Amino acid sequence: MDLERLESIAPPPAKPLEAGRPDRWPRVEAELGTELPEDFKRFTERYGSGKFDDFLYLLNPFAKDPAGNLVSGRDLMLEGYAGTRAKFPDRLPLPPWPEPGGLLPLGNSDNGNELYWVTKGRPNRWSVVVFAGRSTDHEIHNHRVTEFLALLLAGELDTKVFPDSFLRRRRHEFVPST
Repeated sequence: MDLERLESIAPPPAKPLEAGRPDRWPRVEAELGTELPEDFKRFTERYGSGKFDDFLYLLNPFAKDPAGNLVSGRDLMLEGYAGTRAKFPDRLPLPPWPEPGGLLPLGNSDNGNELYWVTKGRPNRWSVVVFAGRSTDHEIHNHRVTEFLALLLAGELDTKVFPDSFLRRRRHEFVPST
């Protein structure tokens, strides 16, 4: 249902780039060492690689670009988070993946915001955490990925991290890119 709502707000491309297939997920999950949420898998299969409003993108395990690939881009984001957490442990209480309940990279925005899953519990119940660019300021949103995106793009998510120019857009689009 959340994916359908997201599709009504920002339709997926007719020909998604680097889209996953159901038979390819077991290998990705083995490489990551965890299952992934089903809504994320369906999103990736439907949307592929690209950006919402040329601003926000989710990492894609099938992307050829290492910076946009969930498997290869994960380590770089985790290194950055772990380094910042070591300096500010009181501001960043959530551990990095693969610690229990740790943060697993999910996406980025062009202004430096970073998105992570909180890997607490079963993958289909993981929350989304958004960090403000170059800051320890963060918000935990107790929504699955597609619900989070639909609420964000509909202007119904309580957030101070994303810029007003993104939040107040009347129309949103997903533009495929590699």
